[in-house]
Amino acid sequence: MNWVFLTLFSLFVGLSTISKAQTIDTTQVNELGNTPPAMPVVTPADTIIPTIVRPKAAEPQKRSILEKLFVGGSGDLGFQSNPYYGSYFSIGASPILGYRLTKNFAVGPGILYQYYSIGGYKFHDYGGKIFAQYLIYKGIMAHAEHEIRNTQYDSGSISSNDRYTFRTSLMGGGYRQMASNRFGFDLYLLFPIVTSADNAVNSSPVFRGGVIYNLK
Repeated sequence: MNWVFLTLFSLFVGLSTISKAQTIDTTQVNELGNTPPAMPVVTPADTIIPTIVRPKAAEPQKRSILEKLFVGGSGDLGFQSNPYYGSYFSIGASPILGYRLTKNFAVGPGILYQYYSIGGYKFHDYGGKIFAQYLIYKGIMAHAEHEIRNTQYDSGSISSNDRYTFRTSLMGGGYRQMASNRFGFDLYLLFPIVTSADNAVNSSPVFRGGVIYNLK
């Protein structure tokens, strides 16, 4: 009979333990709740607003001084027949340094030298000038210049050895043909509009051909 009693006692203790464990699990489930934990509430202060970075507008690149400068040179050739002195011939050269104030408008200084013969006499002129030119359309340009020239020629005495200084303003047009980005050719036809010399030589039209070279 003792073994029956021990068996019943052990069974009673085991059932009590299982009942207590179920009670504890049920209590814990009720305390924790059957729903999953709530998501954290996001407040406006915690909201991250992406910043839109706008690209800066490209600033216009400034042209260097070399991009505005050019050098060149022109030569002029003239023929004329004077009923008093006979035939007249001249040839000259005039190097220049130009500066572009804008893309189409340029100004600058130059020097000049000219040789001519008239009535069997030979003369040499030299001097300086300033010029302005404007590119109108596809190489067509307007050109004006004012020069100061020292000459040996005197209309009153063709054989004079004295030298004289006179001023002349010329205006006309030209055409420029660029062979590359830097090098090109110029042609001019200029007419004296104001001159301080009272001789026919300095009132004749001037035809010039020249070159131009952009420094950059």
